[in-house]
Amino acid sequence: MREQFTVRAAVSVVIMSIVLSVLLTSGAAFLLQNNGGGTFIRPVTLIFGESVLLVPVFIFLARRTNNIRRVLRINAVPATTLGITVIFSLGVVVWADEVDRLITSVFPPPDWLPQLLRADDPVSLLLIFLGAVILAAVAEEILFRGFLQSVLENHWKNVTRAVLITSLLFAVIHFNPSGMIQIYLLAILMGYLAWRTNSVFPSIVMHGINNGLAFTFINWGEYLEPWYAWRGHVSPVILIGGAVLTVIGFRRLSNSRG
Repeated sequence: MREQFTVRAAVSVVIMSIVLSVLLTSGAAFLLQNNGGGTFIRPVTLIFGESVLLVPVFIFLARRTNNIRRVLRINAVPATTLGITVIFSLGVVVWADEVDRLITSVFPPPDWLPQLLRADDPVSLLLIFLGAVILAAVAEEILFRGFLQSVLENHWKNVTRAVLITSLLFAVIHFNPSGMIQIYLLAILMGYLAWRTNSVFPSIVMHGINNGLAFTFINWGEYLEPWYAWRGHVSPVILIGGAVLTVIGFRRLSNSRG
């Protein structure tokens, strides 16, 4: 990256993006509530909030670079790399789920949190999937792994520090104390993927798979728990399978050329 952006500027843009998203989402929810938005308030505001998340970043970069895609790591990767990422991600997310189950058994999440992904009808189901799984993965990965982590890597010349700090901010802005450890660990792995491949697409894949798992279990958990879980935890068989996929995926990614 030839462009030089200060750490303060990058962090300020990220915070501005989050604040703007929260304010506009709150305003949209208020307007929908007063105009009979009903069951579509949550999915519509979710989509809107994720859609505006990148606006400050693009405005900031438009004046400072002629190659926004490169700065944000929107770089193509081989299909084989994405396939390996899927294998790696499937293994990682089941272990992340078990970490989350262990923590929430001691520190339960607020009751309202699962409701964000719960759908009441087919249209809401589709809209929540679009907002929480697809748009969230794309927008948040471009903002954090594409923009912020890239700037920190370039400024500090220390990938590990850049990944850890980016991941910490990413975990904090989710405002989920009981899930912070799980989010932080996943963010570190997503940071590794973005750095290793110099692209946000692999981290988008992992992010989407993780959110997709949460979305699936919140809406159809009663059908999946009998074969997926054991005594309130992820089944040992699935955990073993997850470990195998994680090791295979990590080795293939480590040996690939991106």
